[in-house]
Order: sequence, then C-alpha cells, then structure tokens
Amino acid sequence: HGISPWTLEEDGRLHGYSLVLALRLDALPTTALALFHGGPSGASGGVNGKVAEAVQVYKNGGVGALGNCGTAATALKPGRWTWIVVTRKPGELITYVNGRRCAEIKLESKAKGDGKKIEVNATFAIDPKQCAVLPALGDGGEREACGVAVKYLALRTQTWNDDKVREELLKIRNTDEFQDDVEDFKDAVADHLSLQPLYGKPPPVHLHPAFCAAFADHCIEGTGLDGAGAIHTSLEFFALVLKRVLSNRAFSTLFGASLTHGDWQACNALLMAVDDAKKLAHRFVHSLSNGQGRMFLSQLITSLHKARVGDVRIVPSGLLHAPILFLLERTSQAHCRFVVVCTDPALLGWHSAVPEPPKLRYRTCLVLEQVPWARATNEAFWGLAWYVATVGSPKARPDQLLYDVLLSYLVDRPLDDALQAADAAASAAGGSSARPGAAPPMSVQKSATSHYRALSHGFRYLLASRGVHRAARKRVMLMVRMEMLDMALHDLSFVRTASRAERRIIGIACRQIA
Repeated sequence: HGISPWTLEEDGRLHGYSLVLALRLDALPTTALALFHGGPSGASGGVNGKVAEAVQVYKNGGVGALGNCGTAATALKPGRWTWIVVTRKPGELITYVNGRRCAEIKLESKAKGDGKKIEVNATFAIDPKQCAVLPALGDGGEREACGVAVKYLALRTQTWNDDKVREELLKIRNTDEFQDDVEDFKDAVADHLSLQPLYGKPPPVHLHPAFCAAFADHCIEGTGLDGAGAIHTSLEFFALVLKRVLSNRAFSTLFGASLTHGDWQACNALLMAVDDAKKLAHRFVHSLSNGQGRMFLSQLITSLHKARVGDVRIVPSGLLHAPILFLLERTSQAHCRFVVVCTDPALLGWHSAVPEPPKLRYRTCLVLEQVPWARATNEAFWGLAWYVATVGSPKARPDQLLYDVLLSYLVDRPLDDALQAADAAASAAGGSSARPGAAPPMSVQKSATSHYRALSHGFRYLLASRGVHRAARKRVMLMVRMEMLDMALHDLSFVRTASRAERRIIGIACRQIA
C-alpha cells in the first residue's frame, strides 16, 4: 500500500485517504459483499474493539456502509466494469461509483468518560497491518458466488473532493460507455403492463388494492375493494413503484430537485429494506394459511441476526385480522429502535392522539428507544408475537398481550412508564419534533386498508428517523403517488374498457395529484 509512517496518526492508523478500485461482478450479492475494511476498531462498537466495519456492495448494487447504500442512480450493475472510489476524512466517509457520489457516511466522534476529551471515531481508518480488500467474511461464499474480478487497485493518502475524483478517474478509466448506454436502453424498453414484473397475468394498476388504498381509502368502504389487499402484495407493489421513482432520472430531476443527496440516499436504503420485507411477508402469509409458524420464525430470526448497525428490518404481522408492521432499526451493536405501526382506528388505544381541529390524528407509529438487541431477537418474544398474529377472537385480548406484555418486556418496565419517560425527555428537549425517533401524527384509515396504510406510515417514519425533513418526506410521497398514477395512465392504453367505478377511482387520483 506504500503508506509511510509519517502519514499515520497517533493511533498508528491512516485517517484520511482515497481508495480506487475497478471491479466487475457477475451477479449482485444476495446479502452484502464486503469490499474493504481498515482493520478492527474500538469505535465501531464491537466487543473489545474486534469488529471491523466494511465498505460493502449491497444486494441492490449500492456501495456504502453502516446501512447507507447510496442512491439508486449510482447503483453498481453486474457484468460491467465499475470504478469505485472510497474517500475518508475525519468525521466522514464518501463512496463514488463511476465518478458519481454514491453514499455519505457520517463518523461522529464521542466524548470520553470525563467529558473533557474527544475520542476520535476510527471506524474505517486504515491499520497498515490489518486492512483488507475483498475480505472473506464468514465462509467467503458470497465473494465466490458474485464472481468478482479486479483490474485496478490504488490507495492515495490524500482526501479527494468530487472534482478531484472525476479528474483522477479520467486519467485511468477505460470503459466502453457506448456499450453501457446500449444496455441501459435495452433495460428501459417495455411494451407490457406496469405490473408485469410482479404477475404473469397482471391487472391494470388502477385495479390493484394498493392503488385504491393510496388514493380512494375514503370512498371504497363497503365495496369489493374494501379489505381486498394483503400485506405481501402491497409490499411488492410499493417496492416496484419506489424503484421506478428512484431509477427514473428525468422524473426525479423534474419533481425531486428540492431533495438533497441525503434524502435520495435514505430512500434507496429503505427500498432495500422493503425488498427484504417482501420475502418475509410471503413466508408470513404462507405460514398463516398452513399453520407453519416455525418456518416463518426461523426465516425471521435468521434475518434479524444478519442485521448490522444502521440496517432496518420490516417485519409483517397482524392483530385481530388487521395487518400491522414491526420496524427494527439497529442503532448500535447492543441496542435498536423498535416501532409498532398500526393504522386501524379500532386498535389505536395504546397510541397517543394529537388533536388538530377539525381532525384527530394519531401517532400510528409507537416508538420504543434503546431496546436491547438481545431482547428484540429473542425467539420466545417472536413466538408470542406469532401467537398474537394468529388469534382472531377479541375475547383473547391479543392487543393487550402485545402492548402490555411483549412491548413491556422489550423496555424492561411497564409500557406506560416507558412512554411517559420518552415524552418527558422529548418535552425537555423542546418538543417531540426535536427527538430523532419521534413519530409524526397521521390521519387514520377510513376503510380496511391497513395492508397499505401501515406500510405508507412506516415508510414515512423511517424517512423521518433518517433525517429527512417533513417537506422532503411529503415530496417523496407525492412522487410515489405520481408514479402510481403514471403507471395507471400507461396501462389504460392496453385496457379495452373501464367501468364507471374504475373511471371514478382514476378521476379521484388525478384530482389529488393536480
């Protein structure tokens, strides 16, 4: 690596550098492929400082770390040579893909025990004796499965900015950009219905229950569309729409110009979490119908144990036949944030209400901070959560078991006491909006649309928890709804007739977007 002793800091590590790597993957990883780490660091949160956090290629092609996978526009594509640059300076690590900024990872320093000195965050700082490129974490099978090829590797002891990255890559890069443009054009060609990727014989978008729940929740009660959806189909639909939003560069430039790089990065990271949740949701629905809870719980526990700091897990569940969601954000090696998302007004007794005349809004996302990770991954806890999801009789009070027993177990005290303490801390900090984990109040559903509304509310909360401001969250959700409407209008070209009710739903969607 050619690192000289005088370039190292007092801890014997290189804290500022730029790493250039040209590689090609035959296939994207199924979980994550470790690209590079600087060696074990106590600041990474491991036991006795033995955890080496790695810059990774995520399964959606993003290049980042600590749960930040960058933006969809910069995703790595299999079968092509990709130039990756990793730059680190005190307090920040940035990744670039083919000269474009991909992921930004903040590395915050912490005060030592006496509060007088600052402990520098050494995560990703390079230890010349223990750093590694393409480390074989675990059994190394992920690296072989991806078919990794490398043709260039260089390490510089300077920290490059955006212009310097592009300047240096121009000197060394040798790619066939024309062929890449041809492949992009082939990928964009589509002459079928918008939901073709999901179904062999897809319906028009305007007939999908998730579309109706997004636009016509207030007027489908008592119709055939009321309660027609399921959590796994809504997850599939939402993931497809969000992916189209993030990959349509012209659309995002026109309507998302006010969004920052961090906002796009948060959306892309959450798209990956939604994709993971689709598999769990399919297993959940299949296990419910066949009474095979062990299969779902086994897959769930395995997924939770694979979560690293910064990762999000969306867990589908149910309560008295109404779909609900559990959100787990791993905030450190030892703790996580646990969120219960419920939008059915009949089940919101444990959620606080916020009067906003003439409306009464609820915090549909009930947030528990600093939950021990060992408790959140406890198999007995999830076994009881499965029982709650399968009980259909109100006499058994599954809601009381969930809120008064299971959630109290997570915080190791009565739930009411934990919520009151959180509210008191938020008031002392200047209001609930000042608390990063605070859930904004939302309007409840008007019909049986929990399958989509819980996902929509949970996604908004996760955007807020990742620092996306209220105006940006509203802009993101507007773009999602605009993409749904655009897909519906596209599908009308392939539909021979539309009933009066169908035309009314499309008309409602057009008026809401206008």
